[in-house]
Formats: sequence, structure tokens, C-alpha cells
Amino acid sequence: MPCNFFRIFDFQIWQRPSQPTNQQQPQIEVDDESKVFCIEFHMLKVNQQKNYIGNSQEPVSSYEEITSDIERLLWLSKHEVMSQDIDGDCLYSLLREFEIPVEDHATMVQQVAGLAGTSRMPIVVDIIYVELTEIEAPIVDLVLDYDTIILDSMETYKPKSIPATKSSIEALEKIRFQPSSNSIQECSICLEEFQIRFEVTSMPCSHVYHGKCIGKWLQTSHFCPLCRYPMPNNAC
Repeated sequence: MPCNFFRIFDFQIWQRPSQPTNQQQPQIEVDDESKVFCIEFHMLKVNQQKNYIGNSQEPVSSYEEITSDIERLLWLSKHEVMSQDIDGDCLYSLLREFEIPVEDHATMVQQVAGLAGTSRMPIVVDIIYVELTEIEAPIVDLVLDYDTIILDSMETYKPKSIPATKSSIEALEKIRFQPSSNSIQECSICLEEFQIRFEVTSMPCSHVYHGKCIGKWLQTSHFCPLCRYPMPNNAC
């Protein structure tokens, strides 16, 4: 009986406004105690099976099961986050513990470090593994159990990405960047510094980005990358 197995990995890293928590912040010896970050890891593992008959392009049945749902909090100083030290670093150790593909380690740590360099809001790392098995079976061997079949696409288990409306993106205000003591000096999406008097795009929450960067971002997510301010969307 022909059988194909795939392991699909995806992740999304973002920041959310600080919320009260019952967990006590650990004591970390740093020069500046205000530069201690909470990184929340959420990992979801999904087992999915699709059954095919002959050369059919669409499965005749499928089922999905969540096999693991793990949450973990990690407290790090800003120095530990920004150093990106592979050897013995707590962040890399956790990535290895979660079986994150090695080729994705650098990208994930760079994104975490990029967010840590802009504000102290908690950093959230959403991780999803989908273990997909495709089975081609004769009709006589295929039993359809409609109580367990979930007729949904695999995207159901990916972080939900709802884009902002095109009109709201086009209506964003264009301003000339003027640095100040309390302003962010770089685009939090591409991490490139703003040039003085360079045209940038301002969100309704007052966070600014390169126009192309925030335009592309909002075509996938309707939230501000920094504060999760919601833009108008068509999800409702």
C-alpha cells in the first residue's frame, strides 16, 4: 500500500502588550534590570492523515489530531537575547529542545533579537508541526468514519493570518521621519534605520515603518507588528 510521509514546520514571532501574570519574574543579574524580556513559546503538533484512491488529486477522507500542545516561558536579559551566541545559549537550547530545524535557528533568533531591540513587550513564538501521512488505498480497504473525519484544510492549524483591507492600507498616513529621544529609529520589519526626512508610513497607533514593509505585512496580518493594534479587515 503506497504511503508518503511529510513533516511540515512553520512559525510566527510577534510582540503583544504586557499583561499581568501570576508567574514571578526570576532574578537575573544584569546591569539594567529593566532590560529583562519574557519570551513565550507555544508549540502545537498535529498528526494528519489523508486517504486517496488511485490517482485522485483530492483525498476521499482525512482526519487530524492534536498530539502535543506545549507552552513555555523563558526569561532572558537583553544581552542574552541580542548576543545570539549559539554555544550554550538558553534560547538556542530551547530551540533544540523543541526540535526546531537547525536551518531555522538563525532566522528565529534574529527576529527575536530584532523585536527585543525595539521595546520590552513580551515576545511570542508560535510554532506548529504538521506530520502528514498520505495513503493510497484500494476502495475495499478504505473505511470512512464520519465521526472522526475533519473536512478541513491543513491551513486550519497554521497561525491565522487575516489581512487588513486594501482601503485601510492605502489610507495610511505618509510622513517625513524626524528622530526624537523616544522614537524608534529603525523599521521593526526590515530592521533598517530610518533616514532623516525619509518618507515613512504611520499606523493609527503612531508606529512608523517603511511604506513597502508595512504594506506587505498588512497584506498578511491586520495587526501592527509592535503593539498588535488591529486594522480594519474582512474577517467578520
